[in-house]
Amino acid sequence: MTAVDTRPGEPIAADLPPPDGTIRLPLLVSARRGWFSVAAPASGLNRPLAGATSWDPARPPGRHQLVLMTKPRPTADELAQALTAAGRAGAAALVVREGALPPELDLATAAVPVLVVARQVEWAEIGTVVHSLLSGARFGGVTATPAGLYDLAESAALALDGAVVVADASFRVLAFGCGEAMDALTSEMVLARRVPSELRKRLAQVRSVARVDLPDGDVRWAAPIRSDTTIGGYVLCAPRRETSVARVLREVSTAAAAWFIDEPAGRDDEDAIRAELLRGLLTGSGSLEALTERLGTSQRWRLAALGDVAPDREGALARCARMLNPRTATATLGSLLFVLLPSMPDPGPADFTERLRRRASTTAPLVACLGRPCATASEIRAELGPLRHASRVLTAPATAHLTDLLPHVLISELAELAAEHPALLDGSLDVLRRDPSPRGAEYLNTLRCWFDAGGDATRAAAALRIHRNTFRYRLQRIEELCAVDLDDPVQRFTIELQTRLLASPLMLGS
Repeated sequence: MTAVDTRPGEPIAADLPPPDGTIRLPLLVSARRGWFSVAAPASGLNRPLAGATSWDPARPPGRHQLVLMTKPRPTADELAQALTAAGRAGAAALVVREGALPPELDLATAAVPVLVVARQVEWAEIGTVVHSLLSGARFGGVTATPAGLYDLAESAALALDGAVVVADASFRVLAFGCGEAMDALTSEMVLARRVPSELRKRLAQVRSVARVDLPDGDVRWAAPIRSDTTIGGYVLCAPRRETSVARVLREVSTAAAAWFIDEPAGRDDEDAIRAELLRGLLTGSGSLEALTERLGTSQRWRLAALGDVAPDREGALARCARMLNPRTATATLGSLLFVLLPSMPDPGPADFTERLRRRASTTAPLVACLGRPCATASEIRAELGPLRHASRVLTAPATAHLTDLLPHVLISELAELAAEHPALLDGSLDVLRRDPSPRGAEYLNTLRCWFDAGGDATRAAAALRIHRNTFRYRLQRIEELCAVDLDDPVQRFTIELQTRLLASPLMLGS
């Protein structure tokens, strides 16, 4: 069934029960910016929404239906008749085309809300969005907006106990969900961000939910994603059980359809433009104003860094970031992927960064660091160096806040300075640094453990798994060999700083 056709009175979701308390009219009004304006609130917009139907004077609309006045130039009497019938039926609202409201029509006593839809919006597109919202409600309320497509795939994967991939009409992988395990074909699609050629041939012939048997014995279920008569993409799944697969796939493809209305051709070009603007901002050749013209204004921004990312993955990760938050820009500098996003209330930025890090960790685990809120271009550029150092000091795959890593960032920055000026490391530790035997490294590690333990020999000995007396003997030998007094605060501070610099990833890699 098409979302909305020209036959009056046929509901889009006639088989759906009224979803009172689940989907309501304000969700539709806010789902698409610039589509709707409210001409008359009637008794209020907080009404249940169960589907959409074209107005037919011979057939009253269904309860909770969105009534679409598809006639190009309805008269005031025709609109009044439709409003009266909609009110009696308990419809959700009446929708008219922009410029079609007669000036003599009095909406003060309208029985239902009246929405005015922009001229460029097709009636079928309204039906697609309504049906999408209804289907999305069955997956925990996710909606097929750029930020929700991954949520939809993950919810579908959970419902099917398998792997789900969403691809566009060009067979680019846009989102996926796979639970705890990922089969070989899904892994191939996720890594390549593209559906393999053999499967593409089969999908080109799929017009409804179908089982696809591949030559190697692999099986996929597929459903086209339609907006009216146009196929905008496909949902693929490898369920562990095939019970209810067809029903779930129909719901997922319907929920995903609205996203493809918002996904214009040439989006890759838009990502490339944003990347160049962000790269210019970070390197000092561009401005924040030029970037915000494309992202939308925001009082504060956050810069996040992911590493190590191959440069050829910038495009795929840009699409991923945009699906999680459409107001983002990404650019690679060296081995790090930098993402600029609006500063939202916590934990929004941290959740975004962690989800992007997990999506990016398809070939190897990655680290990510989230910067501080910034208001100006200079503040954003100032985050670049600390984020680089923070990504370097993170050793385990995780997402961290820059503010929590500032002490480690300071050590990393000092290590970089020491690498350029080696004389900063000269002094009492020379005898251990230049000792070719294992003893030198062992004694340096002893010092580091002692400083980590705050000077507590018992805790440091436990960390090294040696006896406390043995640890004290090592400290005594270090003092003798290095001619240093660890009770002297200045000498102790200098030795600790040099010890930590020598243990930094930058110095270990040199």
